[in-house]
Amino acid sequence: MYNTKFDILTLQNAFKEGKNIAELLRRNENSIENTPEIIELSYDIQAGSYIRDLEKYSEIINLYVVEMAKIISDRMPNSGVLLDVGSGELTTLSLLINSLKNKPIKVFAFDISWSRISKGLIFAKKTLGKDFVVLDAFCADADSIPLPDKCVDFTVTSHSLEPNGPYLSKLLHEMFRVTRKNLFLFEPYYEINSKLGQDRMDKHGYVKKISETVKNLGAKVIEIIPMKNPFNPLNPTACFVVEPPLLQKNEDIEAPRIKLNYYFTVPGTNFPLDNFENFYFSKQTGMSYPIILSIPVLKLKNGILTSGILDLGSSI
Repeated sequence: MYNTKFDILTLQNAFKEGKNIAELLRRNENSIENTPEIIELSYDIQAGSYIRDLEKYSEIINLYVVEMAKIISDRMPNSGVLLDVGSGELTTLSLLINSLKNKPIKVFAFDISWSRISKGLIFAKKTLGKDFVVLDAFCADADSIPLPDKCVDFTVTSHSLEPNGPYLSKLLHEMFRVTRKNLFLFEPYYEINSKLGQDRMDKHGYVKKISETVKNLGAKVIEIIPMKNPFNPLNPTACFVVEPPLLQKNEDIEAPRIKLNYYFTVPGTNFPLDNFENFYFSKQTGMSYPIILSIPVLKLKNGILTSGILDLGSSI
């Protein structure tokens, strides 16, 4: 994917000129859909832009976040572990944490773009103050989350499923795997959009039929709440409150959470990762995953086969 006629500087200049990078890359790749590679590259090019625009759009962003917080707070009566999928520059998440009635005891947050997480952590540290300690941010793909089954209580998205139209089912299935209680999906609501808005969403490969897809995966849509303060009238947002399916029929979702001695796993599995100084290692698979400037990069494609580490034992 990256061996194209575009280099990073060319794409950055195109972004500064106001061009749609995903559309440019789709044309270059003769693709009708946003592949994961196109999404990663287009967002990486934009890294920092959401933080820069925060002051410019502060009024609508604050209204949106306050509305998000009320919806979640009314349906999340107790503190728990929260997962934010597709966190970008951590702007929405940081403001959301500050606005929630019940503060999460732990927040996992990840994005496909390392650069966005890197810039976002600086913003989050300033914005969250003492609550920054609950945040654990990393780089990962939403179709292979590096966390064990049913390890988080609640999962939130905010327009992060949006560009993944062809992959919606796969992404939801993975989020259901790691979530114990409810998901709050703040995503475009194609079915209530205008014809002009639907044409725009189709052009950009946005998600649709969220409720239908959720039900086909064995989950339950508890509520659909149209947002009063969407960013763009041509892209109306709704909160899809979803109850994920149980992994097993006899699983007790209210049982005390298993006390794990590790956080991260081989992406998409329950194989634990051991934390070394600048990488994570899996004894089961022999794969290592890098930590770049304190940010774990836990993507299958970034794994390196390093089974020889097993022979080093306590010497590492």
